[in-house]
Amino acid sequence: MTRTDVEVAYEHCQNVCRDASTTFYSSFSALEIEKRKAVHAVYALCRWVDDIVDGDETPDVKITDDLIHQAMERNDLLVNIHSDREVANSDEVHMHRLMSLVSVRNDLVRASQGLITTEDNPVFIALQDVFKKYPIRLQDFETVIEGMEDDLFSVQCKTWDELRSYCYKVASAVGLILIEIYGYEDRAARLHAIDLGIQMQLINVLRDVSEDYERGRVYLPVDVLAEFNIDVDDLGEIALASNPSWSAFVREYLTVVRRHQTSALLLFDYLDTRSRVQPKIMQDAYTKIFNQIIRKSGDVFTTPLKLSKPAKLSLWLKINYLKFKARFSSN
Repeated sequence: MTRTDVEVAYEHCQNVCRDASTTFYSSFSALEIEKRKAVHAVYALCRWVDDIVDGDETPDVKITDDLIHQAMERNDLLVNIHSDREVANSDEVHMHRLMSLVSVRNDLVRASQGLITTEDNPVFIALQDVFKKYPIRLQDFETVIEGMEDDLFSVQCKTWDELRSYCYKVASAVGLILIEIYGYEDRAARLHAIDLGIQMQLINVLRDVSEDYERGRVYLPVDVLAEFNIDVDDLGEIALASNPSWSAFVREYLTVVRRHQTSALLLFDYLDTRSRVQPKIMQDAYTKIFNQIIRKSGDVFTTPLKLSKPAKLSLWLKINYLKFKARFSSN
């Protein structure tokens, strides 16, 4: 495989990243070019598997007897793990999405072993190069996919621990991949990266309660909701926003978020000046959403919560300031 093939693959990942999120894409621009390309590849993979599960991506998977066998074995395992839950889609859709995720798993293994060729998807061509350059762990990618597999079933977290486990899979594991690209000297950085991912995903979960409920996904811990006399079906009602029980639940929820925030903010001290720009920007973006929820007294039902134009402008200015500062830093 030529260097040109790899560069074309990286360009594909860059385009995926830019088209998916201008905020993410802009925050990555502070990184050194090689690290930036690696992060684009990781993001492209995460975007891909997320789209597979949500039905926004229908990859052209080469179905073989071996792939069918692997998917059936994986399905037996998942059905056993999620024995109290139904599959979220028809059997045909479920198995096709699961086969797609199994195929991604297989290609990730091949990328980690240097077995990807020019015939493969450009995302894996780029990731194969990433595996060669950085000490990223295949296990962390597999954990992300496990989180996606959870969403193939009707999701209903019961406890704080179940919710944290989900957040770890879909967010913290990504952070653990990224900090291996950013670089660090003290392994304590990994602990704070885990908390950064959990607190960001906790904010996502609260922000997207209505959207997730419509998809049959309830990530809020239902046992805790019950302690506040809130039924799962109440999450589909806008009137819940004015219910004192909901306000009380949100206060406890935000307290849990703050606990993880305290640890998450310590991560930046373990990263060099340029590498800490991206996670700082994303932390700032999520903090703005967090503060919106507080200002609206937990009303995430009436209108969608999103960054305002002034908030986006503020982030853009901060990105450019931090990029300028990092460029001239001795770090």
